[in-house]
Amino acid sequence: MSAKSWDRVPIDAQSIDAPLSRAAIFLVVTVGSEPAALQAVCATLQGLDDLVKTVGFRHLAGRLSCIAGVGSALWDRLFPHKRPQQLRPFAPIQGPVHRAPATTGDLLFHIRAARMDLCFELATQIMVRLSGAVTVADEVHGFRYFEHRDLLGFVDGTENPAGQLAFDSVIIGAEEPAYAGGSYVIVQKYLHDLDAWNALPTEQQERVIGRTKLADIELGDDVKPSYAHNALTTITENGSEVKIVRDNMPFGSVAAGEYGTYFIGYARSPAVTEQMLRNMFIGLPEGNYDRILDVSRAVTGGLFFVPPAPLLESLGDDEDEDDTDTDNDAEQPGPRTLSGSLNIGSLRGESHDE
Repeated sequence: MSAKSWDRVPIDAQSIDAPLSRAAIFLVVTVGSEPAALQAVCATLQGLDDLVKTVGFRHLAGRLSCIAGVGSALWDRLFPHKRPQQLRPFAPIQGPVHRAPATTGDLLFHIRAARMDLCFELATQIMVRLSGAVTVADEVHGFRYFEHRDLLGFVDGTENPAGQLAFDSVIIGAEEPAYAGGSYVIVQKYLHDLDAWNALPTEQQERVIGRTKLADIELGDDVKPSYAHNALTTITENGSEVKIVRDNMPFGSVAAGEYGTYFIGYARSPAVTEQMLRNMFIGLPEGNYDRILDVSRAVTGGLFFVPPAPLLESLGDDEDEDDTDTDNDAEQPGPRTLSGSLNIGSLRGESHDE
């Protein structure tokens, strides 16, 4: 990822700042224990950038992009001699009423484009290369819904940072020099009870979200309740708000009666997103949980590290074993102590879709 505009196509793999898209596929897989399975994964990740460009050239205006994230257990198999300081398994959260579960997953592929056919073709080509090596744990096809709204009817993405602030919020720098250019990402799939939600008066829905439904204006502090979604998911550290980059997508099946939001949040430190989730599920203070959870149930949860593209391309090189990550033997830092808000859908900015 780099602080630049996206007037150029195709888009490099691992480009977190690729433009908003009208379609996305979120693919989470687990990797088999056999050495051949690991070899297939290495070869696929090494060639991911070339594969994205090959498929993307079929329709350059479609702006196809792909980000691969590696889970904690798989990382140790791919890079046994080095490890990002804050890569860890996703920790489930048990609140007084609702729970955020942790689910299986070694690899995350976040595929997005202006057209679903491009996303589908890339996902298919990835799985051809991983055939017999992985098992699909979760697959979600997301779509952009009217003016960036979720299926609850609210604009989803107003608080997302843009430009240099987005870059600074999600891209690792001098704090982890061996992984500069990388990022951490947390994903969750939420299923909505739309009957229960639609039974609420609009005014009550607005109090739950913390914004007006039609105009997307944030409620004033004198009106907004402390349990509002955007109140609990605003995180401050040393007096300044700490941001993450979200690229959430609605998804659903009319036949199955399934309606949901796929949350995906990139951050320079996973501690930021983890604090947001604790505020939502446990409450701030404890018990003052996010009332959106009364109608939106989390069914998956995973934490992944997004390696910079050169690190993916180096997979299998002999030099990997000699990589000097001098901080690896040092005590790994725990989550930062943060206070305060995760919009379950909050990536918003200029769209380059056709």
